[in-house]
Amino acid sequence: MNRRFFLTLLGAYAVRTSAGTGADEDADEDADEDKSGLSANELIQFTPISEGVSRASALVLYEGLPHPFWEAEKFKRELATKKTVRFHDYPFYERPLHVAAEEIGSLRRLSAAADSYWSYGGPKFCGAYHPDYCLAWKGDAATYDLLICFGCGEMKLYGAERMLVVDVRRDTFRQFETTLKKYRNQRPS
Repeated sequence: MNRRFFLTLLGAYAVRTSAGTGADEDADEDADEDKSGLSANELIQFTPISEGVSRASALVLYEGLPHPFWEAEKFKRELATKKTVRFHDYPFYERPLHVAAEEIGSLRRLSAAADSYWSYGGPKFCGAYHPDYCLAWKGDAATYDLLICFGCGEMKLYGAERMLVVDVRRDTFRQFETTLKKYRNQRPS
């Protein structure tokens, strides 16, 4: 079996495993998880970020490049030929995406709610964390960057001199994914 085929098969399994298979699995997972979502220490880190997102006057959305492992050639080509910016050492296309006004409130609620997340469960078998989007919530004095990875369902939250890695709850993840994928327009297919 060649290496590329094996890695593709492993990746497909990891995505299927992390994405789940149906309503019964969702119910089991929801029954097992702690309803508080985040630990007390994580809430200490999360609260100032949440408050900053809630007060932010603007949302700027940036689209991530192809996955550097699964789409290595596309990633290298895009990085070499397109204008990019880096947020927290991750590259994004330089041109921000316009988010419809009616979706900003929903994205703000999802981003700022502690019950949107649960404690980080460790690395996933998806080829490593790679943010698909950066939601940059801009306030008067600070910016709060939320970097979401659709491959592993993780989010890195930055702001208020804090950084927190969380897993996005399944229902919240679906809402983020449904909304944000509508804005994909720079990343090649």
